[in-house]
Amino acid sequence: MSTATMEFAAEGVDFQQFARDKAMEWSHLCRRFLDATRKEILLGSPSAEKLRAHRAATKWLLRMARAIHMTAADPDFPDRRIADELEGRVIQLEHIWSQIHDPMPEAEADKLLKEVFPA
Repeated sequence: MSTATMEFAAEGVDFQQFARDKAMEWSHLCRRFLDATRKEILLGSPSAEKLRAHRAATKWLLRMARAIHMTAADPDFPDRRIADELEGRVIQLEHIWSQIHDPMPEAEADKLLKEVFPA
């Protein structure tokens, strides 16, 4: 153990518990963002400014969620369930991104509908 690690250990810091707690806090933050997105963006009538703010927030949440998931997916991470939960959050955020900020062009959607539901 390095000197710095021993000093922290002597102060009673549990790094594994800290990592668990922060990963779960992040997951809860993502959940609140997804709930607000549903209410304010998907079911609401957002202004252009609100959509711009949502786009920026989603980008940052995705970046951080991927980074935290990568950490939680490490074999030494203390709780595999957290990695699974964060993977789900990344998928949810990616879906929100594509649904709101990168939607399928109307012509492509029409073509797909005709293929799936021929007249």
